[in-house]
Amino acid sequence: LVANAPHIPVHLGAMQAAVKFQVDYWNAEGRGGIKEGEVLVSNHPQLAGGSHLPDITVITPVFHSGQIIFFTASRGHHADIGGIAPGSMPPHSTSLEDEGAMIVAFKLVKDGKFQEEGIAEILEAPGKLEGNSGTRNLRDNLSDLRAQVAANNSGIKLLQQLVNEYGLSTVEAYMHFIQKNA
Repeated sequence: LVANAPHIPVHLGAMQAAVKFQVDYWNAEGRGGIKEGEVLVSNHPQLAGGSHLPDITVITPVFHSGQIIFFTASRGHHADIGGIAPGSMPPHSTSLEDEGAMIVAFKLVKDGKFQEEGIAEILEAPGKLEGNSGTRNLRDNLSDLRAQVAANNSGIKLLQQLVNEYGLSTVEAYMHFIQKNA
């Protein structure tokens, strides 16, 4: 992790673990790796580096000369992702399932195409459990996820500009300097 917004540490404290989990998960045998034009999404706090279920993390690889050189990531708090009560962290939860949709690993964008049907199915899945509801405002969730993808893409453009202007080795050297002195 090189840079993050300092004002919400709970959202960002687990960001590095979320990115590392996704890289390890998708690069495991039989999962096809991570390709250009793909965007990853997760929120699972016990398995995938999430903070709590409404904090959905969107992770996008940054490619240079056909290789992943960095990742951009954004974590957004979604107002509702289903569960036994509207909002987040219902006080009467007895299991993680009570709190809404759980995403261990999903490719939100494949071949440059937003996977609306797949993510909608995940966000509505809690409604299949007795006493639970799927997301109560799918349209907002989808809009927020698209905004997170756009934020990551803005970061990618800026990183690519830096690499094109100064060279990858210089950008990497400064990133290591920032990490070492953080």
